[in-house]
Amino acid sequence: INRMKKQGDIISPARGFYVIVPPERQPYGSISADELTPLLMEYLEINYYVSLLSAAALYGASHQKIRCFQVVTDKQIKHPLVFGQVVVQILYKKSLKHLPTRDFTVSTGYLKVATPELVAFDLFHYRRKSGGLNHIATVLAELVEEINAQDLIYLADQIKEKAWIQRLGFILEKLGNTDNETALHLSKELLIYLENKALPFVPLASELPKKGYPRSKTWRIIENTTIESDV
Repeated sequence: INRMKKQGDIISPARGFYVIVPPERQPYGSISADELTPLLMEYLEINYYVSLLSAAALYGASHQKIRCFQVVTDKQIKHPLVFGQVVVQILYKKSLKHLPTRDFTVSTGYLKVATPELVAFDLFHYRRKSGGLNHIATVLAELVEEINAQDLIYLADQIKEKAWIQRLGFILEKLGNTDNETALHLSKELLIYLENKALPFVPLASELPKKGYPRSKTWRIIENTTIESDV
């Protein structure tokens, strides 16, 4: 086994767990992240799903090469999992119960991936890991084609915190004003959902100062930064 590891024929992502690396993947030091993740998570008995930019890319919404494979788990793992050039970034969430996912078929089995609606939530929940608000807007401009309004509202109902829906609606409306009809339709559906809800004003960028900026009464958003999509 040691000889095979030195030659790059196998890797050991966890103690007692070995994965064969085919010749075409040996220059990268591992099988691909989407093939490795279901094997590793099953072996470690960890609940997980792929999200953020990695999931968005699987739905066809990606503009930059992603440096790591982003996976949400209910187990705290402090460091990224690195196997050669393959990097799996772990993001912690206390519970994954009842969160909507889909199974994508890969050569090693089934890869659990967040639904487009859950991806939209996670982009805001893990904003810094998503590349910031401008990059989120760029991803959303294409991801909206996969988002179902009713599924999004159902998810919003499950999550007590509503600030993400305010921010999402505000950005979707901005995208809608640039001729993205799908984004505009979604923003209108969210606005109907938020009607008659007592919502506090929330800053668009929570890490920036809040005073002295214009306010969107529609979304109850403090516009303390500007949004520019690359699309």
